[in-house]
Amino acid sequence: MENIDNKNVAVTETAAAESIGSIDIGVMELNKTEFYLTEGGFTGLRYDGNDHKHITLRRTLPIGRPMEYISVADAKNNEIGIIKSVLELSGEQLEIVLKELDRRYYCPEILEVKSVKDKLGYVYMELLLDVPGEEKKHVKNCAVKDVNRNIRMLTDDSLIIFDVDGNRYIIKNIVSLDKQSLKRLEPFLF
Repeated sequence: MENIDNKNVAVTETAAAESIGSIDIGVMELNKTEFYLTEGGFTGLRYDGNDHKHITLRRTLPIGRPMEYISVADAKNNEIGIIKSVLELSGEQLEIVLKELDRRYYCPEILEVKSVKDKLGYVYMELLLDVPGEEKKHVKNCAVKDVNRNIRMLTDDSLIIFDVDGNRYIIKNIVSLDKQSLKRLEPFLF
């Protein structure tokens, strides 16, 4: 039997997306689709004669193709189908879907790492953030547990941080950070 331990086995999002075309993944017919907001502020869906009053949208390829292959699930987390591309939606439908995705995938950009303290198994960070849709920059304190899992390189030059509250923060280009920020983050970059 061949030893594959030393081989790099990686499936890229591009390869995954290309293979989707040859598999029936339940792509939704958008002419039978109507997204709406409920009185309680949830995103609902009328699809193919069924009314789902609370749905969840998930990006299946969140980094490489964030506007394609969006999974739509009902309140019990049963998948209804896949939106091949949200850009095929128009007007109010597109606006509803984009707002729901933005709400779910809220991910401000880190502009500066002001301080980092490692204490009792947690890493406490003070971050300067660029929040999408806002002019003013925000300072945010957050705690990160298990840095091996919650501070991750996405690409050679981008990084994502998950805090204990489930929030995500992204550094789109590590090289663009100031030297002090890089120095503070360096012990956690593996």
